[in-house]
Amino acid sequence: LYTGLMPRASRRSVRKEIDLELKDNFASLISSLSSKNDIEQFFQDFLTREENTMLTKRLMLHLMLENGYKTSEIQAFLSISKETVRVHRNIWSRGGATYRKVIVKIAKEEKTKQFFKKLEELFKPIDLALRSRNDMKARAKLASGNLD
Repeated sequence: LYTGLMPRASRRSVRKEIDLELKDNFASLISSLSSKNDIEQFFQDFLTREENTMLTKRLMLHLMLENGYKTSEIQAFLSISKETVRVHRNIWSRGGATYRKVIVKIAKEEKTKQFFKKLEELFKPIDLALRSRNDMKARAKLASGNLD
């Protein structure tokens, strides 16, 4: 049963040289996965359902930031807190060159663009509801059921 709680790393640290070796081995393992199917199967077997959800939401959050989505939109779509968005906005904004290159590349892919088009269709009623708090026209449109 999914509780909504995200897993946390152990606070117990390992020696620095072991930590570096672990990270190197993990990067080697990940880079050895050559097909989408292998990657999906590996993470399905390797991660818990909660960890998988956390990572996919985190990537989507960063892509949404890259595409200029508002905090309220990100919160609504991903069912996350304002604080989570704030923390990741900081991570996203100070991301290094490699991180930035990868996020921009993924954001520009046709599959990602198509996903965001679908997302915007899903967001229409949410956006209208959010705007209706301060916008009489949006409130009337929402009340009429005309969401276009």
